Amino acid sequence: MRILDEREAMLALDRGGMAGHLEGFPDQLREARGIAGGAVLTLPGQGARAVVVTGMGGSAIGGEIAAACLSGTMPVPCAVVRGYDVPAYVDRDTVVVAASYSGNTEETLSAYRGAASRQARIVCITTGGELARLARAAGHDVVEIPPGLPPRAALGYSLIPLLMVLARLGLAPDPASDVDDAIAAARRAVAAYGLGVPLGSNPAKQLAAWFRGGIPVIYGSVPLTTAVATRWCGQISENAKTVAHRNELPEMDHNEIVGWSGARPLGGRARVVFLRDAGDHPRVGKRVAITRREIEAAGAEVKEAEGIGASALGRALSLVALGDFTSFYLAVLAGVDPTPVEPIDRLKKALADA
Repeated sequence: MRILDEREAMLALDRGGMAGHLEGFPDQLREARGIAGGAVLTLPGQGARAVVVTGMGGSAIGGEIAAACLSGTMPVPCAVVRGYDVPAYVDRDTVVVAASYSGNTEETLSAYRGAASRQARIVCITTGGELARLARAAGHDVVEIPPGLPPRAALGYSLIPLLMVLARLGLAPDPASDVDDAIAAARRAVAAYGLGVPLGSNPAKQLAAWFRGGIPVIYGSVPLTTAVATRWCGQISENAKTVAHRNELPEMDHNEIVGWSGARPLGGRARVVFLRDAGDHPRVGKRVAITRREIEAAGAEVKEAEGIGASALGRALSLVALGDFTSFYLAVLAGVDPTPVEPIDRLKKALADA
């Protein structure tokens, strides 16, 4: 574990520069706010009956976190679509946000075309690519974000513009104070979890050491920490090259909890984290305590983590930062560069050749 206290050794493994992206997250949030504030929007929000965010991977998670943060305040339903097709209800009264960091994600391009064919009100969040070309040719709005990052390291650029676009359309509250809180929470998170903070006082390094050799199982609760749990699993998979599992409360108490009653679930290698939030329904806290007892009785190790911040956005992004740094340190312990995603590259090439 000594390498976790050796910054230069960690950076030598981190040839793709993921650490810089993680430590620069607060600045990315601030920059994303400026980009969104200066974006030109022509589509109307008045009369919109639904919002659909379409995207994949690192581009889609911004939609999931936004939808979770806004679930109690949006006057219309908001759905996140990870796939090729938009729902049948999409029409000229639906706002569709097509999010693709590269602008070339085939599923998002397909969904964009489907939304355009139904005359939906479309805005794209992208660095360029085919999505920006198609959108501009069709007269659809484009919020252009900076290129050059792995999509999973560009969460601020996909999330903050989305929140601000929805507010400018009159479909969500003004997020200004929440964004301020999120930037502050992200700064505190970097100060607590960054590379220079020693293992003995760094919760992210401690979680990575605990996860090592085990199977990470992340439980969130509807709506906020479920979205964050999805982010944790994606980051552990991509950065640490380790499969992780997620589920949500209260749903898992109606099915998955029974799986913990078997003999040595997951081979006795489960490392379970419950993501907590101050805004959880009061009954969720009771469920966590009872569910934790069931899991520990099965012989699994369990921890809890809670976000910091006055707003749901701030608390969500502080938990995101904890998971991101944990996945980075888990990669370091595995001796791998966090940035490359060779199986994804191979899959895209095979699909292109098919």
